[in-house]
Amino acid sequence: MTVLDFPPQPRPTRPLSALMRKAKTLVFTGPKGEIVVPLHHFVNTNWGEDAETKLRTISFSIEDENSKLQRGIWGLTRALCANAIKGVEEGHEVSLRLVGVGYRASVEPDPLPRKHPLEVELERGRGHWYAADQKQTEIDRAKRLVESSGQNERLNLRLGYSHPVLIPIPYGIKAQTPSPTVIKLTSANKENLGQFAQTIRQYRKPEPYKGKGIFIGDEQIKLKTPKKK
Repeated sequence: MTVLDFPPQPRPTRPLSALMRKAKTLVFTGPKGEIVVPLHHFVNTNWGEDAETKLRTISFSIEDENSKLQRGIWGLTRALCANAIKGVEEGHEVSLRLVGVGYRASVEPDPLPRKHPLEVELERGRGHWYAADQKQTEIDRAKRLVESSGQNERLNLRLGYSHPVLIPIPYGIKAQTPSPTVIKLTSANKENLGQFAQTIRQYRKPEPYKGKGIFIGDEQIKLKTPKKK
């Protein structure tokens, strides 16, 4: 784990918000990938070592414990770092269940190109703290990461529509179908994993009368009794 200045460019072309002007980033690197967590300027890091396991530890503190904003970001930072450590070491996993007659899922090659999230953000102009040459360098690095990730894939879902639902699998997420009605998603980034699972669920939300739809994990819904004529 390393600590880097945020933003990377010391003199941004446009002023940043007051909260992020003096912020830094924690970069967690492991066998499953790399996760970057923003660290606000009022959150302090304290490094130590566990006496029994001899492992390196990190704890967080804030400048003003009476501030509601600082207390909220204090807990948020700790949770994000815990998720990042688990993600780069073990990875996160989410399973989806397809419940319905004829509902099927499969993973197939995607002929369309796929972009890295960093490349998308920079092309939209959100990385305004980068200089022009540095922005192009980051875009080139993102393209190399996508090329090294292997062949692009997408989900092919049969959800009772007259056409198949094709969903590109984002960079950093792996999808498998152990059975035609189960989708297994794995990634080092828990936030991106949850967002992608919700994107899939939106195509066929569970309905309360017949209990059909796409369920995330052990999700259960309460069935309603149909109205009798």
